[in-house]
This record gives sequence, structure tokens and C-alpha cells, in this order.
Amino acid sequence: MQVLEARWRLLGHVLRRDRNIPANKAMLFYFSDNKRARRRPQTTLPITLNNDLKKLVATKLELTTQTDLDTLRLIAEDRPKWNALVAEIRKTAEAARSDVLLADGSNNNIKRERGRERPNSEACDALILCVC
Repeated sequence: MQVLEARWRLLGHVLRRDRNIPANKAMLFYFSDNKRARRRPQTTLPITLNNDLKKLVATKLELTTQTDLDTLRLIAEDRPKWNALVAEIRKTAEAARSDVLLADGSNNNIKRERGRERPNSEACDALILCVC
């Protein structure tokens, strides 16, 4: 979840910066109407971010066009709104991850902390409730 949140925080930082910096120019070029070569689809940052946005039920945000990028840029200008969006994306991803882990029977009672494994009491309680 730290990578997901860092990815979105970085995007907010880039969107708030001047449009002439290389990162913003690259985003503008990516969403321009230039035809790309036919080959295997790449997993790029905009595709990953769009997949994160698709998982949100409450919003209809996407990141597929220049207009969508401009909409996200307006949200990023208002930091409380941006932070709320990032928090919602993180919560949605955490909920989806916990549903998958519980559904496939994975061992969810181990929590990694500073390279050591220790039991996660919240996960143990959740598993006990599921069994009962």
C-alpha cells in the first residue's frame, strides 16, 4: 500500500507543478492523439493509475484522455480534496486486498514489521470471526 500511496502523492506533486517541466510534458505527450506503434501493451504509470481509479465506486474518474488529466490537475490544486482522493484509493485497495486474501484462504495472520514476522492480532480476530 505504501507504493500505491507514494505513486499518487507523486502524481499530485507533478500535477501541481508548472506545465513546462519534463514530467508534465511527458504526460501531455502520452495523452496526445499521436499513434503508437502496434505491439504488446506496456504497463505504464498512467495505465496503473487509471486501474486504481476504476476500482473507486464513488467516483467516475478515469485517466484516459487529456480532459481526465486536466480534471485530476484541478483536484490536485486543492490539497484537501487530493488527499481525500488518495485516502479513498488506498482504502479501496486495502479492502480489495483483504477480500482477496480471505477468499483464497491465504495465511493472513502474519504481519511483517522491520524484517521480522509477528502475529497480527486484528487479522487473527477477523479469521476467528469468519470461522465462527
